[in-house]
Amino acid sequence: MRDRIIKITIFAVAILVCLIALIFSFRFDDKKKDNYIQVQLVQAQNPTMLNELATATPESLPKLVTKYQDDIKNINDSLKAVQLQKDILYTFLQDLKGLDENNFEAYKADFPTRAETLFAKCDKKKEYVDGFNAVKSFKDLEGFINKIDEEYFNLKQSYLSTTNYVKAANSLISRADQINASASANKKATDLQDLQNDLKSFKSNAKLQNVFIILAYVLGGFAIFLMLFFAVIKIFKNFKSSYKILIVLALFALIVFIGYIIGSPVLTPSAIKMGLSSTGFKMVNAAAFTLYCSLFSALLAILVTAIISAVKNRK
Repeated sequence: MRDRIIKITIFAVAILVCLIALIFSFRFDDKKKDNYIQVQLVQAQNPTMLNELATATPESLPKLVTKYQDDIKNINDSLKAVQLQKDILYTFLQDLKGLDENNFEAYKADFPTRAETLFAKCDKKKEYVDGFNAVKSFKDLEGFINKIDEEYFNLKQSYLSTTNYVKAANSLISRADQINASASANKKATDLQDLQNDLKSFKSNAKLQNVFIILAYVLGGFAIFLMLFFAVIKIFKNFKSSYKILIVLALFALIVFIGYIIGSPVLTPSAIKMGLSSTGFKMVNAAAFTLYCSLFSALLAILVTAIISAVKNRK
């Protein structure tokens, strides 16, 4: 009876998640997918822009467009400086990764000259020079490389995140600018209303997507908890015959590991909004991958059990 209740519960929650996913797919206009992604990027970094566009009037639109055009221009100017720092750090990192036991000492001896050229426009020249000077031997280099590699990755992610935001914001403001340039007052009002309707629709779809993700995580967590809980109980009750359960747990650990390995470290707008690191985001990917595998396995097990039972009953 207990096993049947567990199966029914998992199956019911799985059906609920699938229904929400279907609702989302039917509500979502695939032709506006790019616009949806752009709005989510803007929402993650500058929700004020969306709120102001959502409440704009034909009269207030020109001032709003000019305001954000200036903001985007300023961000683009700052990105040029970030790009320079990123390129300097990348070049330094490639220098370090190209070192081995044979050329390390020569590079270190020539480093003061190299540093003057490489870090001429670097904001953190002293930090990088002092950091490398503290590396006394090739054996100590790996730790320094890892530190610089992590710093470069974070800088690159921040740069890409801001770049993606600028592209998305620029696209959205360009659409508003086209509406603003309309000679017909009626068309201007109609097009602005269409834009605001899209923004409202995108926000509601994003909320529905979040509900779907939360329910999916709840289902995955519940299924994993039940699997581990009853597995541990069975292991303690009958340890000699529990090797199959240990194999299942090993396979589960393997699935988590595979999910982490194949998980993308590139942060999405939602991940950026939540302040996740690249490592944390890979863990989220691993959890999602494990969730999908667990969900599929649970549904498959239920269907196979039902088919086997039906065949046995007919006999």
